[in-house]
Amino acid sequence: MAQDTRSILRSLMGVILLLAGLIATGAGRPIAKEYPFMPNEQDSVRQTGSRDSLRQVAGQDSTAPSSKERIFIEHVDLWTYDQAINPDAQVLKGNVVFSHKDATMYCDSALLYEKANRFEAYGEVRIEQGDSLDIYCNYLDYDGATLLARLRYLVRMEHGQNTLYTDSLDYDRSIGVGYYADHGTIVDSLNILSSVYGEYDTTTKTATFNDDVELENENFTLYSDTLFYDTNTHIATILGPTRIVSDSGVITATRGTYDTERDIANLLDRAEITSSTRWMTGDSLQYDRAKQFAELYGNVILRDTAQKVDLRGNYIEYNEATGHGLAKDSAYIMEYSETDTLWAHAHQLELVKVDSVNNVYKGNGNVRLYRRDLQAVADSLIYLSSDSLLNLVGQPYVWSGSSQVTGDSITLYFVDSTLHHAHIRQNAYLADQVKEEYFDQLRGREVLAYFSDNKMDSLWAKGNAESIYYNLNTDSLITEQIRSQSSAILMQFEEEQIERILLLDKTVGTITPVPLLTQDLLIYPNFIWFPEGRPMGSWDIFRTTPPPGSSMSDALKEASKPKGSLLSDPEPEEDGGSEENDETEPTET
Repeated sequence: MAQDTRSILRSLMGVILLLAGLIATGAGRPIAKEYPFMPNEQDSVRQTGSRDSLRQVAGQDSTAPSSKERIFIEHVDLWTYDQAINPDAQVLKGNVVFSHKDATMYCDSALLYEKANRFEAYGEVRIEQGDSLDIYCNYLDYDGATLLARLRYLVRMEHGQNTLYTDSLDYDRSIGVGYYADHGTIVDSLNILSSVYGEYDTTTKTATFNDDVELENENFTLYSDTLFYDTNTHIATILGPTRIVSDSGVITATRGTYDTERDIANLLDRAEITSSTRWMTGDSLQYDRAKQFAELYGNVILRDTAQKVDLRGNYIEYNEATGHGLAKDSAYIMEYSETDTLWAHAHQLELVKVDSVNNVYKGNGNVRLYRRDLQAVADSLIYLSSDSLLNLVGQPYVWSGSSQVTGDSITLYFVDSTLHHAHIRQNAYLADQVKEEYFDQLRGREVLAYFSDNKMDSLWAKGNAESIYYNLNTDSLITEQIRSQSSAILMQFEEEQIERILLLDKTVGTITPVPLLTQDLLIYPNFIWFPEGRPMGSWDIFRTTPPPGSSMSDALKEASKPKGSLLSDPEPEEDGGSEENDETEPTET
C-alpha cells in the first residue's frame, strides 16, 4: 500500500511539473531546459517551453547536484523520454542547442544523461567557444563533469588562422587541449602539418606531433619522428630524427629549431647538410636557406665528396651560392683521395669554388702539412684539388725522407695523390744530413726535385747552381768534401744517396779532405737545418712552428751568416738556357 502511494505521488509530481511548464510558456513554442529534469518515469513526454520557465521548474528539483555546473538546453524542437526503451537517456531532436561553461554546442539530435551530466550529439555537430574556436564533427560525446568532448567523424577544429582535421579528436576543455591518435592534420597560414598522433593547445596555439610527422612548406618538406610547432611564430622545434628536403639539398637532424617563416634552422647534435657534392656537419649549426648561408660550430666538417677533400675546424661558414667556405679555430684540410691522407693546417683556411669540379683551398698563418711521405711548413698555401697542385709561400720548408727543401716559394705536384716533383723558386736550397754537422747541399736560383716511390729520384738546379757533398769510405766514414759551381747541376739518387752528379758549362770546384775543413766551409750562407719544425704526425699539424734554425748549434748559426761567395773564383756566367740546351757539355762527377 505504501509503495502504491509513493508511485501515485511521483506521477502527480510529474503532472504538476508538466502543467507548470505549459502554463508558463504556452503550448507549441520551442523549449529550453536545464538539467535536472524529471519526467514521469512511466510515461512518454512531449513538451515545449521557454528556457527561463524551465530553469525555474528545474530549480525546484531537490536532486539537482550543486558540485558541478550543469549543462543547459538552449533549444530543441522535440524532446521525448521513454523509460522502457532507454531508462538513462532523454531524446532530443531538431535544432538542439546546449550551453555549458562559456561554450555553445549545436547538433541535429542528442541523447541526454542527466545523472552523469553528459550528452551524445549526432548529425551536424558544432561547438562554439569564445570568439575564435569552432569545432565541427558528426558525433560528439560530451561530459559536463570532466569537460571532455569526444568528437568523431570528419572532425574540424577552427581556431583563428589554424585548422585541425581528423576523424577522432578528444578535446579537454579544462586545459584547452585537443588530442588525436589516428592521423590528423593542422593547417595554418604558412604550413601544413600531419602526423599519426598530435596535440593542439588552444591557449598557446602550439601543437605537438609524433609518429610519421610531415611539415609541408612551399620551399621544403620536413619529415620527423617528434615535432613541436608554434603557430604564432611558425617555429618548429625538432625533438627526434628529422629530414628537411628542398631543391637545394637535404638536412638531417635530431634536435633544434626551424623558423619556417624566416627559413632559418638552428640545429644541434651533429646535424648534417647535404647539397650536391658538398656535405657538412658540426656540433651545432645555423642555416639560412634564403641566403644559402651556413655557420657551423664545433668539430666541423665541410666535405667535397667528389674531390674527396674535407675542410675542417671548430668554426666554418659556407655560402652555397658562391661555393665559398671559411674555416677558423684549429682549421685544417684533409685530402683522402688515395691511400695516404694529406693533412694541412693553417690559422685560417678558405675554400673557393672555381667551377663545378675545380676547387681552390687557401691557407694563411702557421701552415703545417703532414703525410707519411711528405711534410711541410710555410706562412701560406694554395691547393688546387683538381690539378693536385700545392703551392707554399713564406719561409716554406718541405721534408721527404731524409731530405729538406726550402726556398722563397715551393710548388708540389701530385699524380694520383703521389708526389711527382717539387719546384723550388728563388734561393732554393736542398739538403740531406750525412752525419752530425755534415750535410749534402744543393742551391740555385731554382730547383726541380723529382720523386719516385716517395723517394728522391733526381734534382735539377738552375741558375748559379752550387753543390756540396761528402764522399764516404767503405766504413761509412766521411773522407772528403766536394764543392762545385756551375750554370746547372743534375743529381741522381739511389736509395736516397747521391749516385751521380752532372755539372753543365763553366764548372769550378774544390775537393777538401775532412781534416782540413773549417766550420765556415761546412754549409752555404743562409743554410738552415730545420728538423724541429718538421711535423711528426697528423696530430702535430696544430703546433706552432718554431723559428727556423732554433735548434742549430752556435757554430752552424755563425757559419750560415752570409759572407759572400765561398769560392775564390768568380761565379760562372749563366747560359740562360734550359735543361734541353744541346750545346752545353755536361761534366760528370
